[in-house]
Amino acid sequence: MIVNRLTKCKESTYEVEIEQKVYILDEETVLKYRLFKGYEISPTELEECIQANELETIKKKAYSYYLKYQKNTYEVIKYLTDREIPYLLAVEAVHTLEDKGLINELYLAIGVAGSLARNSNGIYMIRHKLKNRHFKNDVIEEAINQLTEEDVEEGKNKLYAKAIKKYGKLNSFEQKQKLREAFYRHGYTESISS
Repeated sequence: MIVNRLTKCKESTYEVEIEQKVYILDEETVLKYRLFKGYEISPTELEECIQANELETIKKKAYSYYLKYQKNTYEVIKYLTDREIPYLLAVEAVHTLEDKGLINELYLAIGVAGSLARNSNGIYMIRHKLKNRHFKNDVIEEAINQLTEEDVEEGKNKLYAKAIKKYGKLNSFEQKQKLREAFYRHGYTESISS
């Protein structure tokens, strides 16, 4: 089988004609298999090439979703399988991106934990929300350990200001009770003393 024609399409894809059959292949696949005009390719190599191209397409889709929506590996794999991509191919694509350092779950978890802390969430609530997003336990603990004191204090101060505004008209005892409840609801182990 011989490559008869190679035409560049949009977004780093090529139209490759082999034996009067046209394939749309990714640039990475074209380079990896050296699919240039006049190149001879065996049917086995062509099948490998098509499978490699499918994996490359899935990797691009996974990486794009990860970047755009800041999702972890579990969420990216779920996204891919929801689009009828076989589970094993989705896992392989995501793990390949992780191995290349393009998907970094710890970095993402640290960012999410910091954001949650700044938005008035205590350690217990942050841990709970990260578990709900299916981050691994060791990643969750490391993300929590990386929280800065400034982020935690900013969240506490926001919550305190909001609660004081809401419960400011109550007597001192009731106000302290409501403040304590608000802090516990947001995952803090203790409230700010007023």
